[in-house]
Amino acid sequence: MAFDKEFSIVSEGVTDQVVLENILFGWTGNKDLVINRLQPKDDESGNWDKVFKYCRSEEFKGAFAFNDFMIIQIDTDFMARGEVSEEFLIDINGLSTEEKIIAFRNKFIELIGEEFYNAYESQVIFAISVEEIECWFLPIYFPTKKKKAAKTVNCIGTLNPELSKKEGFTISSKEYGYYERIAKNFRKKKNIQKYAPLNESFDIFIRELAAKI
Repeated sequence: MAFDKEFSIVSEGVTDQVVLENILFGWTGNKDLVINRLQPKDDESGNWDKVFKYCRSEEFKGAFAFNDFMIIQIDTDFMARGEVSEEFLIDINGLSTEEKIIAFRNKFIELIGEEFYNAYESQVIFAISVEEIECWFLPIYFPTKKKKAAKTVNCIGTLNPELSKKEGFTISSKEYGYYERIAKNFRKKKNIQKYAPLNESFDIFIRELAAKI
């Protein structure tokens, strides 16, 4: 029987959504999986602060009545750029990848509300990409180069020369179709199992996904 639970995604942007959707298609083995885009919606722009604001909204809480699982995605790189107001500040200086993910998770729980989160914890799956979701593409193109596959900084800069050579495009412009082409590599569970362990934040997401669904 096909996996038929319903997912929703709260993420920074549509390119993040298409990556997560392909991972879910691959992991569940169901290419017709129902996945609702809560934030941003198809006709909206996205950003990291909108993820935080949405997760503390009543709309977010109400969505649990209609979804089996909620994926919450955010990159961590904006924190280092000094763009953050006090209400969303997370001190991640000097932390390991796993510690950064825990710090972001704790901030989300604070914004959601601990009582509400505890009631729905089994349905919430965090996709905290360190430092950007493009880092999860590195294992596809550097499966035997472990240091490159494990990178968390300048991932787009590392990817683009290889993408130009192998795919004939780069992703500096955040072109949706290019992200979709790359993310299709995740449509087989065996590929996810091969690639995820090579990049730590990707692996942490997959381990949480596997534990909850």
